[in-house]
Amino acid sequence: MTTHRSSRKEQKRQQILTAAMEMFCKQGYGISMDAIAEHANVSKQTVYAHFSSKDQLFETCIIEKCVTAGVGWDLPDDTREPHLVLREYGWLFQNLLLGDEARSTFNNTIRQSDTHPEIAKIFLEQGPVRNINLVSDYLQKLVEKGDLPKCGDTQNAAMQLLLMLHGRSVYWAFFGFDAGEDEETRRRYVNECVDMFLRGYGYTRKID
Repeated sequence: MTTHRSSRKEQKRQQILTAAMEMFCKQGYGISMDAIAEHANVSKQTVYAHFSSKDQLFETCIIEKCVTAGVGWDLPDDTREPHLVLREYGWLFQNLLLGDEARSTFNNTIRQSDTHPEIAKIFLEQGPVRNINLVSDYLQKLVEKGDLPKCGDTQNAAMQLLLMLHGRSVYWAFFGFDAGEDEETRRRYVNECVDMFLRGYGYTRKID
């Protein structure tokens, strides 16, 4: 009985998150909790039983999107060669940024930051800052192992890598244009960014 109740509760939570992500992307933060509840086919009381406020719901949507895109795994626990870990992360990160939901949410956040400054802060903390910290923690592990002898500030290094990983495709997409890069071109760019980054910070092991 407890398992069935837990499963039903999780199903409701996912319904709410799916509906909220769709509506935040299409209409921005101004959407009401009533509208989200209606779109999720649940009561408003059910929404608040899972999320205490719209801020918390928006924050959870950002985190959930990162996890769904695959960039939420614990990098420091990954024992593969660093270039393989960062190449995979870089590819997933770029795909996340190119997704319609991520771009729509970003555009709506910027557009509504004057009237809803709280969402810009949430987006920054649960999107860019979260990813910077994730990569920084991984780089710190490499520094402690002696793999990155030239890296003195892992936060700055993480920021440098993430900005490089945007590439032409993401930069063009910010302005609503398709850069026309196929998957092979994008993968090659990501791999070259990672390899150059590692070498720049003194990584000497062989990179295949």
